[in-house]
Amino acid sequence: MKKIIITSLFLAFLAAHSFAQSNSYRTLKNKFDESPDVHSFSVGGWACRLIFSLAGEYEFKEAVEDVQHIRLITIPKTEFETKQVTINGFKRFLLQDSYDQLAHIRDNGEEVTIYLRESGNKKNYYFVLIEDESEVVAIELKGYINPDLLKDKKLAFNN
Repeated sequence: MKKIIITSLFLAFLAAHSFAQSNSYRTLKNKFDESPDVHSFSVGGWACRLIFSLAGEYEFKEAVEDVQHIRLITIPKTEFETKQVTINGFKRFLLQDSYDQLAHIRDNGEEVTIYLRESGNKKNYYFVLIEDESEVVAIELKGYINPDLLKDKKLAFNN
């Protein structure tokens, strides 16, 4: 009986650890969780691979083969003002949470900032902030994205 209890506790710990959120995502979600018009969801990495498969982008599907979990939250910019929080303040918080900024892109009034926190063993955290006029979308990916498979690849969009 003792072995069963110890084994169960160990498996529960592993399950909780595998779905763990970064401190940055948890802080952002907790800050805005009760706010109106804030939406969040979480899916396994299979959803990311499925999307690329359906789009016929098999190279990208292979690059995200080791993504384990995706979390997304959309927050109206008015809620940042209501909670007296700034987006730049949250970006500084990401850096304090051991994230490194990989890229910052401005395009047609939107800003996309990509961060990475390497943890080794294919358990990295990627954090993407997308800002437009009215809302902020925060996306956290846990796992590993193979950059070698992304070199010289572009998404093919059908117009």
